[in-house]
Amino acid sequence: MDGRFEIREGSHSDLEEIAALEAVCFENDPWSYSAFEDMAKQDGCKIYVIFDMQLSKIVAYSVIYAVLDQGDLANIAVDPEYRRWGLGSKLLTHTVQKATENGVIELFLEVRASNAPAIGLYEKSGFAKIGTRRNYYKHPKEDAIIMVLNTNEVDK
Repeated sequence: MDGRFEIREGSHSDLEEIAALEAVCFENDPWSYSAFEDMAKQDGCKIYVIFDMQLSKIVAYSVIYAVLDQGDLANIAVDPEYRRWGLGSKLLTHTVQKATENGVIELFLEVRASNAPAIGLYEKSGFAKIGTRRNYYKHPKEDAIIMVLNTNEVDK
């Protein structure tokens, strides 16, 4: 990335800031600080952040779980003030690369059916729609599109 932004693995000391960003990005149903704390303790869970070194703050994060050769992109979020800067794409690419390095072959995710920008980003990155989970989201109630990426098919 350019000299302003750094992608790195999130640490325990980042969790409060990540939870605050989660509340901004997903105000209808955000994960709590304790949820992030529990996730960070789990084997196979990685959190990556984009840090704005100029303003000394986290502006994006991703959460991924991996078990053997399968992974789940549980969340990816970009501060609304930083959207359309290409940071989501860079973070997704980084997260997929790290998952691949750790042996993940299939990477799954769920996305709100109405979230066209995210669906477009995932499709551009090689994810394919494979199904729907009815009423997956509760606030507001909405279906989730299930997508998968075969990392063997990603340009390395």
